[in-house]
Amino acid sequence: MTVRHKLLAVLVVTALVTSVVLAVGAVQLVRDAVRDRYTERIAAETRLLAAWLVGERSASELQEFAVLSGDRLGYRVTLIADDGKVLADSSQDEAGLARMENHSGRPEVRQAMLEGTGDSERLSDTTGTRYLYHAVRVDGPGPVRIVRAALTTYQVERAQLRYAGLVVLVAVVALALLCTAAYLAVRRLSKPLEIMTAAAERAAGGDLGVDVPRTGGDEIARMAESVNRMKSALVRKIEDVDAERRLLASVVSGIKEGLLLIGPDRRVRVSNESFRRIFGVASDPEGLLLAEVVRNPEVNRELDVVLAGHAEIREMVVRSPETGRSFELHAAPVQVEPGGRSSGALALFFDITRLEALENVRQEFVANVSHELRTPLTSIRAFVETLLEGGLDDVENRERFLRIVQRHADYMGELIDDLTDLSRIETGAVVLERAPVPLCELARDAAARVLHRHPAARVEIHVDVPESLSARIDRRRMGQVLVNLIDNAVKFNRPGGEVRVVGEHEGDVVRLEVRDSGIGIPSESLERIFNRFYRVDKARSKDVPGTGLGLAIVKHLMRLHGGSVRVRSELGRGSTFVLEFPPA
Repeated sequence: MTVRHKLLAVLVVTALVTSVVLAVGAVQLVRDAVRDRYTERIAAETRLLAAWLVGERSASELQEFAVLSGDRLGYRVTLIADDGKVLADSSQDEAGLARMENHSGRPEVRQAMLEGTGDSERLSDTTGTRYLYHAVRVDGPGPVRIVRAALTTYQVERAQLRYAGLVVLVAVVALALLCTAAYLAVRRLSKPLEIMTAAAERAAGGDLGVDVPRTGGDEIARMAESVNRMKSALVRKIEDVDAERRLLASVVSGIKEGLLLIGPDRRVRVSNESFRRIFGVASDPEGLLLAEVVRNPEVNRELDVVLAGHAEIREMVVRSPETGRSFELHAAPVQVEPGGRSSGALALFFDITRLEALENVRQEFVANVSHELRTPLTSIRAFVETLLEGGLDDVENRERFLRIVQRHADYMGELIDDLTDLSRIETGAVVLERAPVPLCELARDAAARVLHRHPAARVEIHVDVPESLSARIDRRRMGQVLVNLIDNAVKFNRPGGEVRVVGEHEGDVVRLEVRDSGIGIPSESLERIFNRFYRVDKARSKDVPGTGLGLAIVKHLMRLHGGSVRVRSELGRGSTFVLEFPPA
């Protein structure tokens, strides 16, 4: 509905309601006025008849007088004696007069006898017609004491209806005139608005060269001027946005890494040529769903996690079957729509083909070294066993030397086992057997194993994990993770220190923390603590048993579970290792 129609509807309804109210009131006034006029007329003419009837008259004269006056005035005229007997009636003949009842009990007659005049409206017992009665007492000589005139209510109602019809006709004509005037006024007022609307619609359709015409000097003209200024500002803003868009497109196309921006609806917003080469996309995929562009289920799954706002993705390796190259995926949630609630995901694909090749070489080297070390290790163990079972001349030192050889052999065995285990984890040879595992029980088992490994350690281990907290994990591998973390927390702690394992459930993420009160880790070493063979204090590390591969195994096992591990530490005040598991 247009503004013109709305304004016209309001004015027409207002005029209609006003006309109806006025017409109803006027009709009622006319009805009352007509009735009052007839009442006054009957009263005046009845008094006149009463004045003519003073004096002696015969019955025939009285009947003739009643009939004649009734015909002339249009009333029913009744002449009543002092005792209530009807002497004459314009609506009756002589036979009818004889049958008429005594009228002394009629309300208007009774009132006239007492007060001089009387009125009533009722159904006549004699004729069966409804009348307006007016009776006047005759004060003077003669047989007639009461003169009564009666007018049928039909005559009054007919007159009322005629005048009411005139009032309604006038109201209808007035309403028509008001509606016509309202239409002309509304059309004159709404015409500029309609012109402005048409111009605004053309501007919305892209025709920004059309100005809204300004007519007059009222508020509508000022609004037209404001619309023109707003349109000019919009044109300038569009030009600025186009310039920024061209600049952004130039920057994105110049990035050598693959770039992908996804909206909250899982549709591609921005991508560059490098990304299209990585995934073999022939044309610009803007507007397509992520699953239509990226056919890698693992990448889609991880990007869905980022879109849900759970975490960032770092160091996830993606392999392109089309090119045979490897890429490292870094993705993080970003806000792509105003309001702070809807977020998308920005993904960068870094080419790590050369780095991965070097890593493969290093892994192969570790595997080869492990294989080559097994032979001397077997020989050392066999030699030690032989010495222990045989006799040596140096009774005082032989057992001590053999124990040292055995300890180093065991260390080499642990090193080989860790290298092999790490190599299997990194190459994907380890298959996880996932099942719901109570984390409290798992943490207690790991703590018991560490205490058994270090019976002389003066460090207390506390497990504060809720009994109901569980995660879908590989029990043996996650036990290995906790043993490595708790073992480090004990080895690098102070006498009388403590280790605390804490668990909690936050949203869909299950979190375990291993906190210690030990020596802590320098800030410059936090990023490298999970590297293979990395030791913070090399001098002190010689006195602490271990292969230097425990944290690397922890990192890769957590990544294999789809989770993450991070560390918080303050030098001299202990460390906290945080394990986070994705939703089951």
